[in-house]
Amino acid sequence: MTRLHITAAICFLIISASLYSRMLAISGVTELLRTLIVGSSLGFWGLLAAYVAIVLVLGTILDSSSIMLITIPLVLPALVSFGTDLIWFGIVTLLAVEIGLLTPPFGIAIFVIKATLGPASPITLNDIFAGAAPFAVIMFLVLLSVIAFPWLATGLI
Repeated sequence: MTRLHITAAICFLIISASLYSRMLAISGVTELLRTLIVGSSLGFWGLLAAYVAIVLVLGTILDSSSIMLITIPLVLPALVSFGTDLIWFGIVTLLAVEIGLLTPPFGIAIFVIKATLGPASPITLNDIFAGAAPFAVIMFLVLLSVIAFPWLATGLI
């Protein structure tokens, strides 16, 4: 029964995101954002830095599906205008989201680990955050490497 509830929740999330992206497209918000971003002095690297920072912050409080379903429809038209490789952008997005899921204050992945350990476990949330910190740092270095050298993400394609 719980699998049915999870599947239904995911389906509602996807349906809502689809309606959200259609609403954005019909209202012209995505086109407005695209013209503002492309016409501003922000440029591609400024947009990418702002996007990664926003995704990292959202990763501390939301789940990965919600983050991607909210942010990608807003940023994608501008990135297409810059001629961005969308596979590379997807990998950058996934890395940034997963780093956010490991970082405090609400790192959702950490709370999932704690929940699977059970209430009788002597391992605290601080222990789990401390154990995950080196992985988050390494993932951040990988993210910077993939941003600096896009061929690392798309070299095998």
